Amino acid sequence: MANIARFCSTILLVSTLLSVDAAAHIIITRTSDSQHVSMAELSAAAASSDLILMGESHDDKYHHELQLDLIRSLLAGKQPLTIGLEMMQSDHQAQLDEWTSGRISEGVMQAVFERNWSDWPMYRDIFIYARDNKIPMVALNVPKHIVKKVSMHGFSSLTPEEKGNLPSGTSCDLKNPQVAFLKKAFQAVANHGQSGKMFSNFCEAQTVRNSGMALNMARYAAKQPGRKILVLTGIWHAVKYGIPDQLQRLGSKLSYTVILPETPYLNNTNSGASEADYLVEL
Repeated sequence: MANIARFCSTILLVSTLLSVDAAAHIIITRTSDSQHVSMAELSAAAASSDLILMGESHDDKYHHELQLDLIRSLLAGKQPLTIGLEMMQSDHQAQLDEWTSGRISEGVMQAVFERNWSDWPMYRDIFIYARDNKIPMVALNVPKHIVKKVSMHGFSSLTPEEKGNLPSGTSCDLKNPQVAFLKKAFQAVANHGQSGKMFSNFCEAQTVRNSGMALNMARYAAKQPGRKILVLTGIWHAVKYGIPDQLQRLGSKLSYTVILPETPYLNNTNSGASEADYLVEL
């Protein structure tokens, strides 16, 4: 378990940008033609999609400010909008509904959030804005006990009931570039004698999260046609071979735009349209 913890810390470090002043200029690169675009052009492109996946380093305040700017822009354009959240597990949807309808206090919502995630202050402004503007929020993540079980014993250990809200046959696909990266990072910190099985289980747990979130998005979109879903999630879930790949495997016809902040491992020198539609450099 200590090795797993060290690995998770490594991934968090990989996904975290260097700290910069929030007022610094940003450069937005459209990966299809490597052209720089304005924030207005980015918003217009996002507005043309059914889904907008906006990657983040969870502890970077500026990423959340950028997300809120895009939410405001979409709302100003009279877009029917829903905010999808990796930070909330699907079995807490009722509490999210109570929050956006104004039926529970901020203190209660914060307590619920902290049972799911951490760093409420990082997300508070987005939650307040959603409540005040009656923007629905949807809990996308797979319940923690399922992810934990898969990480310890593999996808095959789940009961039929536990698999009921997941795509069938979830597995660790080593042809996936994201998985290849995860394997390399995992082997650097894992016990060599145990790394094979431990990695397989960890990889399946990550795939369960991606596929589960993709399925929850598709189901919500089917129930709420015409609503755009802005998904807030970690960079390695938002990248095109994360959740978007799982959407395609589900046969989803939803259009999507992927917006990622640049990191040492994903930037305009080593990444392109296979990873994201837009890269944002601070």
